[in-house]
Amino acid sequence: MIEEIVKELSSTDEEGFKNSIYDDSTGKIVTKGTPIDQEGKLPSGGSPTIGTGHLVTPEEYDTIYKTGEIYSKSDLDKLLYKDVQEKIDIVNRTVEERYDNKPITDDVKKILVKTTFWLDAPNKFPKFFEGMVTGDYEKAIDNLIYTDPEVSKEQYTKIYDPEKGMSGLKERTLKYIEAINKLKNNNLPKPKIGVEFLSKEQSLKNELAKRRAGLY
Repeated sequence: MIEEIVKELSSTDEEGFKNSIYDDSTGKIVTKGTPIDQEGKLPSGGSPTIGTGHLVTPEEYDTIYKTGEIYSKSDLDKLLYKDVQEKIDIVNRTVEERYDNKPITDDVKKILVKTTFWLDAPNKFPKFFEGMVTGDYEKAIDNLIYTDPEVSKEQYTKIYDPEKGMSGLKERTLKYIEAINKLKNNNLPKPKIGVEFLSKEQSLKNELAKRRAGLY
C-alpha cells in the first residue's frame, strides 16, 4: 500500500515534487535567507515545504534543509516514505483508539492516509474521518465541503471554497469527493438481474406446464 500512496502523492494533482524549499501557499521556491516567524510561517503566511509535501519544521529550517539549496530526489523520496509511514501509523492508531480497531478496506485506508498527510484529518476533520471509518460516506463528503454540516450547509471549508489564487485546493478536494462517491456507489446493493431473469424463466416454464396439463 505504501508504494501506491507514495506514487499518488507525488503526482502533480496531489502534492507534486520540488527539490528545494518552497512556499506551500504559492508553490514558489523560497529565496535564500528568507526568515520564518516563531510559528514557522514564511512572510507570505505560508509554510516552508520540501520534496513531496514535507512541512519543514523550525528546527529543520535553514539547518537540515537550507533555503536556496537543491536536494536529490532520492534523499527526498526517502523522506516521503518516512512521512507516509508516520501517517499510516497515525491512521492505524486512531482507528484502534477511537473506533475499537474497526476493520476498514484498503481503499478507505488509502484515502485516510492521504488526507491525514494533506489535512491532518483525524484532528482537523474528525467527522470526515469518522464517516470514512463507519462507512457513512455522505457524512464524510459533507465534512469536506461544509465547516459544520449538522448546523448549516451555507458555510464552506477553506479547502472547498479557498481564497483567491488557491483554486488547486478545491480541485484536490473534488478529486477526493469523487473517490469517496465511487466507494459509496460500490457499496450500493446490486440489482439481482440474474435472479429476476431466472424467476421469469421459471414462471414461463410453469405456465407451459400448466397449459400441457390442461389446467387452463
